[in-house]
Parts: sequence; structure tokens; C-alpha cells
Amino acid sequence: MGRNARTLEDLIERPDEAAGTALDLLFESRPELKDRYDGRSLLRAREDMAHHVRRLAQSGLPGGEAAFRDYISWLKVLFRGLRLPDDLVEDSLRCAGRAAAAVLGEEDARAIRDRADRASELYARMDPDAEGYGSGGPPPGTAVHAYVRSLVDGQRDRARMVVDAELSRGVSIRSLYLDLFQPAQREVGRLWHVREISVAQEHFATAATQYLMSELYPRLIAQSRTNGRVLVAACAQGELHEVGIRMVADFFQAEGWDSRYFGANLPADSLLAEVERLRPDLVALSATLPENVRWIARSIEALRSRDPRRPAVLVGGFPFLIAEGLWKEIGADATGSDCEKAVEAGTRLVTGTPGPKE
Repeated sequence: MGRNARTLEDLIERPDEAAGTALDLLFESRPELKDRYDGRSLLRAREDMAHHVRRLAQSGLPGGEAAFRDYISWLKVLFRGLRLPDDLVEDSLRCAGRAAAAVLGEEDARAIRDRADRASELYARMDPDAEGYGSGGPPPGTAVHAYVRSLVDGQRDRARMVVDAELSRGVSIRSLYLDLFQPAQREVGRLWHVREISVAQEHFATAATQYLMSELYPRLIAQSRTNGRVLVAACAQGELHEVGIRMVADFFQAEGWDSRYFGANLPADSLLAEVERLRPDLVALSATLPENVRWIARSIEALRSRDPRRPAVLVGGFPFLIAEGLWKEIGADATGSDCEKAVEAGTRLVTGTPGPKE
């Protein structure tokens, strides 16, 4: 594969060719491996290499270093469960770096080879039991544990019983969002990442939680009083994980805001059109996958080109939790680590009340 000066974003969007080259490099260095792979396992190995290439490329963009360390943590836990030897994963990361470097310009190529080497060294010394993906999940006997197990087992009615039990003992709906739904979604995501549950189970769990939230929503906003402020809330372009931003929009509505929630994967041009039409006081944007932060950054740049002062922009989601200061780096005005803190930060931005922006 000849050098044609592709960009990091090209590799994020189209990692397959580099992934194929990386797998060839791995087989060249370890020829005994090739005979162990059948068609299906070869396809899975190529998919794994594509993930390596994509994450290595992403690590060169804002927030990428923290996201890549998280990726290595996930790999360590996942491949320990699959009993894959550490040295094989370390070699795979180096080969992915060499293949990616072969199609990049000189500066990016040098940087991505260095990151691949450092990633391999990090993988070698990382303790999976000390990482978030290696945690045992919520303790048995807790509401979160019972709720997650119900969802994983496909028992939405049983999950509702957990919710009803919490309400009957005086837990507020706000607390259910913060202390039940939010940690449960994170645990479901962890279980999917380490392949303890299937994609279908993860989708069921998310859909069930959204259904239960919709049942509780009228009660959440029952006491709200309109304050005249408008919020536009959406997931970044390409982002399909929408539960978190929906919780944020619900909390703003409960505080009297007119929340206009546009869901998952809102194209940047559609966001700009809605901002132009609605003239909101605040825009809240969310990303769960690190590669989607770039779409938030582009949306902010486009908004600022129209009006540097309004609307204020609040961002959130997993990449902003693991990369301190990422929200500043991409030009946002604040971030919020959960839906309650998001409302506090957004209100400060619009009212001018001083306070931390997280």
C-alpha cells in the first residue's frame, strides 16, 4: 500500500485497507498464526485490526489520548476473557500502527507509530482488575443490580417492579434517573463491551429504560413552571447512543425550560437550521463514541461563525468524562457529568450566575 497522505479522519472513516495490511504484517512476523484461523476467525481478526487502526487515528484528535487509554483498558479485560496471549495483542497494536503510518503524511505517520508502541507497552503492564471494565458491576442486593439483571434477562416487567419498589420507599423520580437509570445504562454498556451480553440484549435494555422513562416523564415535569428559556438537545452527527442526552433534556424540562430534543445522529446542518429557526438560549450536544467528538467540534465552530456569543453550548458524554478539559479544547462553554450537573451548568451559562463549569 503506497503512501498517499491520507488524514487521520480518513482512517477513522475508512480503516479497512490499513486493517488488512496490519493483519498481513502480523502473519509475516508470526507465520505460525495463519493456520489457526478459519474464515470466520479471520474476519473477526480483521475487524479487531480495524478497531485498532480507528482508535490509533482517533488518539491524534482532541480527547483522543484519554479515549485510547480507555480502549486499551477495554482490550485488556476483553482479551483476558478470551484467553488471548498478551504478546499477540501487543504485536497486533504495533502492526496496526505500522499499517496506519504507511498511508499518512510524515508527521502523522511518526506520531501514530509512536502511539502504537506506547499502547503496546501500556497493554503489557496494565492490570485488568484495576480498570473500570474489569469491575464486578453493581453489588448484588442493590436496586441497580436487580434492575440490570432484569433487563439482561429480557424481563421489562420485572425491571418495572424494581422501579416501583424504589418509588414506594420514597425515592424521587429525579433520583431514579441519577441513581438507577444512569448507572444501569453504564453497566449495560460495560457488559456489552466485554461481550458478556449480546448487541440484542444491549438494545433491549436501552429500549426498556427509555420506555420506563417515558412512563415517568409526566410525573417528572408535573410541577415545572415555564421560565421562558429554550434548549436544543441532540446527539452529535453519527452518534446513536441517546439515553444520556434524553435524560438531560428531561431534567431541563422539569426545571421549566422548553426542551427541544432531537434524538440521535442529528446532522450538523440540521442542527444549525434548528438553531436558526428556534433561537435557543442553550444547545446541549452529546457524544458517547470518541470519534464523534469531532462532529460536536465542527458544530460549535459553525455556530460561533454565525454568532460568537449565542447560543451557549453545553457538551457531555463519555469522552468528556475521561478527558479533562476536552470541552474547552473544542470550544464549548461548559460540560456536565450527569443530567443534574448539566442543568446547573446550563443555567449558569444563560443567567450569568458564577460557578464552576466542570
